[in-house]
Amino acid sequence: MTSPASGAHTTHVHPPHLAGATPGTVIGVVERLNSRSETQDVFPLIAGTPHAVSLRRGERHLLRGWSPYIRLQPTVITGGSTPTTALTPPAKPSLSSTQTPRSSSSGWICLWQHADGQWEPRSMATDSPMAWDRDTRHRGPSTPHITPGTIWALQTGGANRAPACTILPSQTELTVKPLSTALKGPLEVRPVADSGYTLLEALRTGRIPAALAIETAWQQAPLAPGRRPTLFDLAIGYSLCRRGEVEGAQQWLQGLASQRTTGEGVADSLAIGLWVAHRTRRRFDIRSVVEQLADDRTLPMAAEGLRILADTMRLARDRRSERPASWRWLEHCLNSSAHTALTTYTAQSPEQPTRAPARRLPPPHEESLHFKLVPAGDGAHINWQPARALQQRMVAARAWHDPDAPLTHRSPMAFTLIIRHRDPEWLWHFARQLMTRTDIRPVLFRDTHILELRLTSRDVAAMGRELEAIREHVSDGRMTLSIPGVEDDIQSGLAGQLADLLPGMRLGRGDDA
Repeated sequence: MTSPASGAHTTHVHPPHLAGATPGTVIGVVERLNSRSETQDVFPLIAGTPHAVSLRRGERHLLRGWSPYIRLQPTVITGGSTPTTALTPPAKPSLSSTQTPRSSSSGWICLWQHADGQWEPRSMATDSPMAWDRDTRHRGPSTPHITPGTIWALQTGGANRAPACTILPSQTELTVKPLSTALKGPLEVRPVADSGYTLLEALRTGRIPAALAIETAWQQAPLAPGRRPTLFDLAIGYSLCRRGEVEGAQQWLQGLASQRTTGEGVADSLAIGLWVAHRTRRRFDIRSVVEQLADDRTLPMAAEGLRILADTMRLARDRRSERPASWRWLEHCLNSSAHTALTTYTAQSPEQPTRAPARRLPPPHEESLHFKLVPAGDGAHINWQPARALQQRMVAARAWHDPDAPLTHRSPMAFTLIIRHRDPEWLWHFARQLMTRTDIRPVLFRDTHILELRLTSRDVAAMGRELEAIREHVSDGRMTLSIPGVEDDIQSGLAGQLADLLPGMRLGRGDDA
């Protein structure tokens, strides 16, 4: 590369826009070749940050980019003629008007929490310490804020695919993507945009020069002593192992919090520690490490950790004919793991890895998140569905088509209360809570935004308490309450009693109130 004084010209290379990528995220790598196809430079492609390239005037170079998120069009640049250039995706072929689009595929995801040595399914809406982002631009939810003593996994299923579990990185937006062109085939849980995932994908696909370039972004803010490692930090440790840099891996381990024995990243640090011990010929006890993982039913977050464990177990078996019983669980995980960057394995539940799990497994938790995969230019697009959306639609359809459905009930002994809410999922959770904490029956969804309740004298006080507890939903306009039959006076009878229990809360008359 020549200096500016000798006639060089600086061109700024801009990364393509990637939805969900925050500035500073490494989303790929760019390789610059000269006219003789010789590699002149390899640099990381960082979201929101242009990269300066110095070229001799008139000299033609080829920019060839790689990203695990988007295909990039090779670009020719000439020194002195293009002050800025942008890497772009290749043009998407238009579908022929006679081509029949592929059908959609339904699916679900369920959140699992590991605490106190046990895996338990968690509600995607109420039990989890996070807000799931359903922004269609991101095409996926956000993972929970993971505490040091907690590990989370996300299980995918639906259609006729085998259910699979993925160990989650913390504070990372995730999406679900088919592993093949078949929408009903296996799924991959992957970050929307994450530097650590980019590096792990480079290692998985054997792009070692690309991995070296990605590491330069990490070296600007390396792992501080005692800090919990991010996915990018863990990927750096695995990259050092893959290249055989023992001293660098030792220094990396020294930066971890030595007192941490549970939680996110611990299994990964154990795997990297085993690799360092083997390379330095230090005495190490593979048996105790595997027993710890088997007893806790936890695995490394990165599939690179599974590879290290598999190699170490194979070497240990060569020296010892006896195989510890605790190894069987880990071997099941290795045999059922998918070829992905994050640890993913087919399983009935996170603690039950198996090569052949039952297909068409129903969601393990009633509030699992449902989605549909539909064809798109980049393979598939995800349409997230409200929790229990299918059940809501079934109830709504039954109410709509059933001629005997009690649409209104006006009598001195009973009346109908109609509740509308902007968020159909919230309304569903309110209905479930109502049925759990009171004796109010039945609950009828006229559609996903409208809940219809038939109340009797014994229900009025309980209904008043429940509505009073969520009165802010009415005061800010998210919820409206109404009683059908505008010809009647709601201030009389049971409806009037309910109004008296809700001071300051507007109770409208009629469906349009």
